[in-house]
Amino acid sequence: MKHASSPSYMRQPELVREVNRLWLPVYPYLARQVADSCVTEPISILEVGCFSGGAGCELLRVFPQAHLSVALDMPELVATFIDDWPECDEARLTIIETSLANLNVPAGYDLVFCRGAFFFFDETASILREFDRVRSEGGTAFFGGGYGCYTPDEVIAPIAEESRMKNDALGRRVYRVEELRRLISQPGLEHARICENGGLWVVLGG
Repeated sequence: MKHASSPSYMRQPELVREVNRLWLPVYPYLARQVADSCVTEPISILEVGCFSGGAGCELLRVFPQAHLSVALDMPELVATFIDDWPECDEARLTIIETSLANLNVPAGYDLVFCRGAFFFFDETASILREFDRVRSEGGTAFFGGGYGCYTPDEVIAPIAEESRMKNDALGRRVYRVEELRRLISQPGLEHARICENGGLWVVLGG
C-alpha cells in the first residue's frame, strides 16, 4: 500500500490509464512536435512518467531505428504497460521501474521526453537535473504539458473538459511561466529554455 503522502496520481493508477487512453488522438501530433525538437535522428529515446506510452509509441514510428525506454514510478503501470500499449513494438521497448527524482537509467539518451512533467516537479528542480543528466551530449530533453502545437482544435475539443477534470482529480498543478522560469534559472540549468508553443514546455539541448 502506498504511503498517505504519495502524490495523488500514484494512488489512482486506473484514472491515469483512463487519461492516457483519452489522449490517443493527440499522440501523433504531439510526437511530431517532439520530433521537431531533435537536431539529429535519435537512436535511444527515454520517455518518463506515468503518462508515458502513447507519444513514445508514435516516436518509434517517426524514428524507425530508435529504441524506446520507459521510466515509470508506478508498479501498477509497469505490470499493465504491454496490455495498455499493444501499439508498441516490444522488440524496441524497455520498461524500467524507478524513482523519478533519481532515475535508475544509464546516461546517454538522444531524446528524453516527459508529458505531464509538472506533476513531478519540486522546488529543487530535481527531475529537471535528472533529464539533463541522462540525455546524451548533443541530445534533447523535451518536457512539460500541453496538447502540442500541431494538434487541431477538432481533436482537442471533444476531450478537453474530460481531460481537465481527470487531471485535476490526479492532483495536477498548473505552472505559470514566471514560476517555470525561476525553476530553470537555478545553477546548472542555464541552458534550459521555455517553449510556449502548444502548451508550456522546457527544452534542454536541441
